[in-house]
Amino acid sequence: MNSAEEPPDFTQLDDTALLSTREQMRAELQRLPPHSADHTALAAQYDASLDELVERARKAWTRARQGDR
Repeated sequence: MNSAEEPPDFTQLDDTALLSTREQMRAELQRLPPHSADHTALAAQYDASLDELVERARKAWTRARQGDR
C-alpha cells in the first residue's frame, strides 16, 4: 500500500480485508523513514483502521453480552 493512495473506507471492508490492509500498512510503515510525511500520513490511516477494528470488537462484545442474558 502506498501512502499516497486514497485511503480505503474501512467500514466497507470485511474483517479479513481489514486485517490484511492493516498488515500491508504496518509493513509499509516499517519501510518508510519514521519522520517522513509519507510515514505520518500512513500512520494516521493506520490509526483510523484501528478505530474501525475497535468499533467492530465493541459491537461484537455488545452482541455477545446481550446474548448472555
